[in-house]
Amino acid sequence: MCCNYSILKQTPNGMLIFLKGCGNYQLTFNNLNFSLSEDELIAFKKYLKQINIEYWEKEYERSIYKKKIPIPTLQSNFIILVNRFELYELLLLLNIDNTNEMLSYNDLKNGIFWN
Repeated sequence: MCCNYSILKQTPNGMLIFLKGCGNYQLTFNNLNFSLSEDELIAFKKYLKQINIEYWEKEYERSIYKKKIPIPTLQSNFIILVNRFELYELLLLLNIDNTNEMLSYNDLKNGIFWN
């Protein structure tokens, strides 16, 4: 990892870092770490946005796994499973170009001060 980086977003379970030296991104979420170019980051975000949560929860409602939403990988024997809240959190991490977003965890973690 480049030593010159910026933390773009952070949530309780993840972080999106921009590596200034190489122009790539590091996305860490739970126990996963993705190294992505800008094009790969955009494509990943686009894919996550189009996931039909209700479809997958219905499709795997009888699954033994608590997480029902699959994210396929290029490796045929490896699929990432997330629940709807993890998917929302991933989308929040990847939402770096939207200035009209909701408050994040970091905005509230120290409490609200009513002046």
